[in-house]
Amino acid sequence: MKKSANQYYVIYERDEKRGYVASVPAVPGCVVYGKTIKEAHKNIRFAIKECLEVIGDFKQKPPAETVGPETVKKLSFVSVPEYAKT
Repeated sequence: MKKSANQYYVIYERDEKRGYVASVPAVPGCVVYGKTIKEAHKNIRFAIKECLEVIGDFKQKPPAETVGPETVKKLSFVSVPEYAKT
């Protein structure tokens, strides 16, 4: 069985402690923290894999993307292409 790679938009936000919160609107509960944007990005990539694995364990289909690039641009301070290619 061939696995397909899903892509999801990630929203990066600054928090009051000067860290970064990264979330994936399409995957409920997939939210992480990082002291730097690089750390938040690394953490969210791992969290997406973990969340999708749990969804698969329950024999559910991976969620479809729920937001578009324009919405992400409004909510996130990081431009879409900046981290999308890693």
